[in-house]
Amino acid sequence: MKYTAEQRAAIASEYDGYANSLEQVAADLASKGHNIAADIQRDTAGSLREVADAARESSAALNRSAY
Repeated sequence: MKYTAEQRAAIASEYDGYANSLEQVAADLASKGHNIAADIQRDTAGSLREVADAARESSAALNRSAY
């Protein structure tokens, strides 16, 4: 699928927002000693950032991502 630059920017912003939220959850979990759960949230946030980066790169990269 071909995305416009505006669509890709919106997707990147949305996924960055999701990732930021999960990073906050991870920090909260880690502060309570729930390190494994925090790591899971951080890993998921990293995957979401990969989608955001792909969206910023190109439509083709976004189509190859897990989006």
